[in-house]
Amino acid sequence: MEFSNTRNAPRLSDKPRASEEKPTIAFGSDAIAEQLSRLDLDYIALVPGSSYRGLHDSIVNYNGNTCPEMLICLHEEHAVAIAHGYAKVAEKPMAVGLHANVGLMHATMAISNAFCDRVPMLLLGATGPLDAARRRPWIDHIHTATDQAALIRPFIKWDDQPHFANAAIASVVHAMAVTGAKPCAPTYVCLDLPVQEDEVDGKTLHFPDTQRYLQAKPPGPSTEDVAKVVSALAGSERPLFLLGRLNGWSSCWDERIKLAERYGARVLTDLKQAASFPTDHALHPCPPSVFVTPQASEMMRSADVIISFDWVDLAGTLKAAHDPGVEPAATVVHVSLDSALHNGWSKDHFGLPPADIVVRADPDKMASAILGAGKDEERKPKWSSTTSADQSEGATDDETTGDIFMTDLATALYGAVPPDDICLVRVPLGWKGADLRATHPLGFMGMDGGAGIASGPGQVVGTALALEDVAPRLIAVAVLGDGDFLMGSSALWTACRYRLPLLVVVANNGSYFNDEVHQERVAKRRGREVENKWIGMRLDDPAPDIHKIAGGLGCTTVVSSQVTERRSLDSVLKRAVAQVREGRAVVVDGRVLPDGYSSALEKSK
Repeated sequence: MEFSNTRNAPRLSDKPRASEEKPTIAFGSDAIAEQLSRLDLDYIALVPGSSYRGLHDSIVNYNGNTCPEMLICLHEEHAVAIAHGYAKVAEKPMAVGLHANVGLMHATMAISNAFCDRVPMLLLGATGPLDAARRRPWIDHIHTATDQAALIRPFIKWDDQPHFANAAIASVVHAMAVTGAKPCAPTYVCLDLPVQEDEVDGKTLHFPDTQRYLQAKPPGPSTEDVAKVVSALAGSERPLFLLGRLNGWSSCWDERIKLAERYGARVLTDLKQAASFPTDHALHPCPPSVFVTPQASEMMRSADVIISFDWVDLAGTLKAAHDPGVEPAATVVHVSLDSALHNGWSKDHFGLPPADIVVRADPDKMASAILGAGKDEERKPKWSSTTSADQSEGATDDETTGDIFMTDLATALYGAVPPDDICLVRVPLGWKGADLRATHPLGFMGMDGGAGIASGPGQVVGTALALEDVAPRLIAVAVLGDGDFLMGSSALWTACRYRLPLLVVVANNGSYFNDEVHQERVAKRRGREVENKWIGMRLDDPAPDIHKIAGGLGCTTVVSSQVTERRSLDSVLKRAVAQVREGRAVVVDGRVLPDGYSSALEKSK
């Protein structure tokens, strides 16, 4: 399957100005808009706000809303989530407009997700006049902060607050260069209102040759590092590859397959990360998971060489696979650039892994280098057949009832959209790894990085937007928990506004069920009433009407009520997919029970 990172055409839901000629630069915001048009930025997602009214005017009336093109959102958290979903497919940043401190505070959870997921985006903030004499009574004071970026500095990569037009031009270029350099993460430029609204003399402005500043490539491994790893693999009988944060494009995907086949290496992937290897490949015997499974643990204990290609939480993964205090017997190779972002505020850098060979290089470049250095011949390692994982975990929970369980939903979904045609954006925690069918680089996009709630709707919108340019034949599908949908549902209005086709399936268990599980554990440990675990968790009395919410945002609903029976699921999803292929954003609400539950769930209250 071929993918492209070249944009096809502007979306332009809003009519641009009639004239094809740009007006003369007259204000600071015109200069900033001009520089934005010279960057590889197709879109800016935003919620309008007075703190950047000057920039808004310039994007519309100076740039003609063509580059970057505005995407109107209903919440700043959604604007960032859309940019997040877009970047994971397009592998380049979007811009996001954030209104003053109030908009920035709305966006903080989504920015944290993007940081933890290591995706690029250019955040453009603004503040009321730092010159107190220029502030309007009341409103400009509560929209002004002395150091606005302090709100997010622990989970962004770089920030600036320029005070003059030329400085703002340079700052935007700098932010783009930094956000796109691996390890990627959001950058933030805060624009003081006078920087935008004061008049400027266009003759005094300096616009750099942008491409001279955006040429940074991730470092590859040294010849010595490659030789060490090739030597370790040459003597290995049971090599294991842990594939973590990696590029999605098909050439990298193909190289990983070839590399694993050359050395007969078994492969582990992770549900927290985007697909990096075909899940049905013979060398991928263990289903991907969020947490370490017994099968994965057995493979790690049996391996004699483990190569981590930027695996998330390598230290915790190895610890979970071994007895307390026991170090891995295998030679451990850790390939990653991620330490460049590690700080003390957040622990998203995880523990320090025990590694025999540490390679500070881009993991995809390392894979290419190993492939280029080794001999092109397949080897037959001595993996024991007992280390192959049992794929049967995908079996339906209860065949005797008409209830829908997660595996039923997965089966029906892939029946409606074949694996080769789907870009599965998100799955909930209850999704089993054995139910994932990732057959191509965009077959699955992982989770949101920060394990928050409300990101799913925005990310599927951003993914659908990017797919129109990268792989228009793929259908963007998100399976969301009801909590995720209800917290972030208004992001779907943007999909409807810009005619983005996508499918959201709500796997609705009517509860914050993950916390029911926690309450059950606590009750058992304390010898208390397990039957009370549902109190403060269930979303009922009244139950939110998912389809009415979706319809009110402009989404298509193919049924008027929740799908509760397994026998109806196939036909409903096929009808939904037909609507998506017609260009619509479609939402289906299904009653999906957690494993081990049945219709008796309702009787437990």
